[in-house]
Amino acid sequence: MPLGAPALPVAVDQMEINFIEDDAKNLVVEFVGADRSIAEMIKSKLISNKDVDFVGVVKTHPEINRPRLIVKSSKNARTLVANAVEELQDDIKGLSASLPKK
Repeated sequence: MPLGAPALPVAVDQMEINFIEDDAKNLVVEFVGADRSIAEMIKSKLISNKDVDFVGVVKTHPEINRPRLIVKSSKNARTLVANAVEELQDDIKGLSASLPKK
């Protein structure tokens, strides 16, 4: 995709999630078929969580769109990510409910 070109929309059902590392306190999730948006939204929820020691999003290659979410935690990292996703779902439902209907 040329520099500055708009990102192509990707349906969630076309996204694939690979668990690169998944143990009790460390989680690395690769999002295939999605841009950084989803990983960054999850990161924004986790960054203020006191049980999260580190959270970041990296792009492993400039031409391959497979961002990775990296979480290091004092508690179960997978559970913390699942909770963050649930919070995001609630936020989106609230936003949807507040939009005026035509």
